[in-house]
Amino acid sequence: MVKSTAGMKRYTFIFLMTALLAGCANENRVTIKGTFEGTQEGVVYLDRSEVDRSNVADSAEIKGGRFKFKTEVTGPEFFQVRFASGEFVGLLVMPGETINLDFEKSPWAMNYSVSGSPGSEDIKLLDQQLIMTKAKLDSIRTVYNSLSDEELAVQGPEIEKAFVDVVDAQRMFNIRFIVENIGSMASIQALYQRIDETTYVLYQPRDLQYLKIVSDSLSVKYPVSRHVRALKENVTTELNRMYIDRMANLASQLPSTNTTPELPDAQGKMISVASMKGKYVLVSFWSTTSQECLNELPLFKSIYNAYHRKGLEIYQISLDMDEERWRNIIRFEEIPWISVREVDPENPVYARRLNITRLPANLLYDPEGNIINTNLTGRNLEIRMDQLFNKQ
Repeated sequence: MVKSTAGMKRYTFIFLMTALLAGCANENRVTIKGTFEGTQEGVVYLDRSEVDRSNVADSAEIKGGRFKFKTEVTGPEFFQVRFASGEFVGLLVMPGETINLDFEKSPWAMNYSVSGSPGSEDIKLLDQQLIMTKAKLDSIRTVYNSLSDEELAVQGPEIEKAFVDVVDAQRMFNIRFIVENIGSMASIQALYQRIDETTYVLYQPRDLQYLKIVSDSLSVKYPVSRHVRALKENVTTELNRMYIDRMANLASQLPSTNTTPELPDAQGKMISVASMKGKYVLVSFWSTTSQECLNELPLFKSIYNAYHRKGLEIYQISLDMDEERWRNIIRFEEIPWISVREVDPENPVYARRLNITRLPANLLYDPEGNIINTNLTGRNLEIRMDQLFNKQ
């Protein structure tokens, strides 16, 4: 009797675990159904969108004007239903959704309805608006290319203005969508849509603010999404690129000056290069988003270990907009030298005054506080250290 009771407990446990796992699977399951008006045959593909490419996830034969896909997701995911002709419609699916696609006629992307997936309805809105914009721009190009030189002299400016107006209207449409759907993954689609292969819909430098707004919002809501993580990384990279470009423009307007940096470290303590008189000080401007800067860290560690006791100090100035990322990197890398950060990386005072226009940038101060070398990197930096500290 005891064995029987124990056996029942075991089977009950197995049954409950099986039911629990099945329940989880059902929660993650997504069904995508397609229906066509009239006769339609062929094969249709389901592509899963990765960060930088799309992979075929499944294929199905269209039978009796219908097809069906079943897949599983653990969070919001981007898919495309793609036809053999190359046409496709985009989807933004969530776990547990049953999505119904009803196609009327080709072009399919402009003649279908979707239900059962609010995210996919948003993607449809964005895609169809962009398709209409591209069609308008193609019409304007056709007219422009058909004109003679004499006609262009008269009509050209007006046609060019019409072209710009259409592009700007699309840009404003995407901005409104982002503002109204700031917590939706569909905003990522709005951020990265393109007018053509080289031109984003959000093409103005100030549009970078929308990338950051969406990144901040979605990072809280979907922290493990690879799409959100990629967006956050892209925002950091683009912000730093913008600031470096801005520094170059500002530096070109300013005379060179040997201003001595004084900036806060990770604990908020103000540290000045001037306080290190009597030592050689390698002042290095860097960013954690620059792979070239990160590649330089092993060399810095090598020369620091070799020459710190002989009178070398390294004073590394971060231009990272993301302060927490900077703090994490210096902790992770166990950086032993002085690590500080420009108070306002968007308007980096010392980078401007020292005419820093690229990263990494290294300046060497002598024990009297004068700059004696610039552009010391790689092998040149090793040679200079050897000259200074290994004199016979």
